[in-house]
Amino acid sequence: MGLGIYELIMMPVFSILPIVIMYFVIKFAVKNAVKELKKEGRL
Repeated sequence: MGLGIYELIMMPVFSILPIVIMYFVIKFAVKNAVKELKKEGRL
């Protein structure tokens, strides 16, 4: 079972990618929610 350079590079990328995507999705959702609340005058 030999791992090539490509596999060694891609393994961390595929484990980090979902975390990065979730971070941006949550950040966008929070920003949107804050904007909505400001528009309603609750914040």
